Amino acid sequence: MAHPSNHTLSKPVTKSKTEVILALDVETQDQANVILDQVGDQLTWVKIGLQSYLRDGYKIIKQCIERDKKVFLDLKLHDIPNTMSKAIESLSSLPISMLTIHTCSGAEALALCAETAEKCMPETLLLGVTVLTSMNQENLRSIGVINTTEQQVITLAELAQSSGLGGVVCSPQELPLLRPKLPQEIKLVTPGIRPVGSEKGDQKRIMTPKEAELAGANYLVIGRPILAAMNPADFLAKIQSELAT
Repeated sequence: MAHPSNHTLSKPVTKSKTEVILALDVETQDQANVILDQVGDQLTWVKIGLQSYLRDGYKIIKQCIERDKKVFLDLKLHDIPNTMSKAIESLSSLPISMLTIHTCSGAEALALCAETAEKCMPETLLLGVTVLTSMNQENLRSIGVINTTEQQVITLAELAQSSGLGGVVCSPQELPLLRPKLPQEIKLVTPGIRPVGSEKGDQKRIMTPKEAELAGANYLVIGRPILAAMNPADFLAKIQSELAT
């Protein structure tokens, strides 16, 4: 949760090619406003997840856009192909820069969604979620997946790429496997990032920001470590400084 700031924001640091996305996973819109004001111009990207979007709808996107943020709408759409396509059409009027769908929805759904997104929201990066970072080998086997976690991620990432998606979401540990296999234009977006000293929480496949950058991540999704910091702006600046070295 964000804490009130009582001093000037940290100085901007040299930008890394790998960008930080703040996961704006807070309980109220007021809390979102506080954290956005605290980080100020240090941050370009924010992620709005399912909880926040269902609670606040367009209002929370609007408050991010008004602060000149790019919005990653992380809804992880997963349904039959036609319903997923229609959902993308319904979202096309929103000023969002990234949108997630589940790759396990299959090739037909992915291809149709990519085609729909190209027509309705060509400036939005459509991302395929591979295996959630809260899952491990045991979890996969409990739902009937025989592949190892790594094999499953590679299979789903290659399916996303061949279906026309612009990027994939994967855990940090799969980055070294995916970056050599996928074209450079396919963006790798990575949650499960835990700066040194941060609590692991419910994430099982994690890395530090610098480790993930070196492994090939284009975007790092970081939420709780920044939100829980006594001074989120200073904490974010430290992460960005680490990435810039």
